[in-house]
Amino acid sequence: MAHSPSRSSQQLPTLPPDTPPFPTSDADIDADDLDSVYGQLVKGVGHEFVTEGNVDELARRAEKDGHPILATELKEWKAPC
Repeated sequence: MAHSPSRSSQQLPTLPPDTPPFPTSDADIDADDLDSVYGQLVKGVGHEFVTEGNVDELARRAEKDGHPILATELKEWKAPC
């Protein structure tokens, strides 16, 4: 009976040295500019720029632009836990 190697002996793929391991927000984003924040959210980053003051407009825009998952995430962000 063959057994698979343990997790500790498996090699993870290596990325080129200049590739970030996770998507990151742009460094020069204007947190007060809805276009900047929305552009980051569409790329899958920038959630740290969502606030009580911009979440409704961002959710409306995501719905209008055909990003239902993003719109849902924004609505859930606003919901009380």
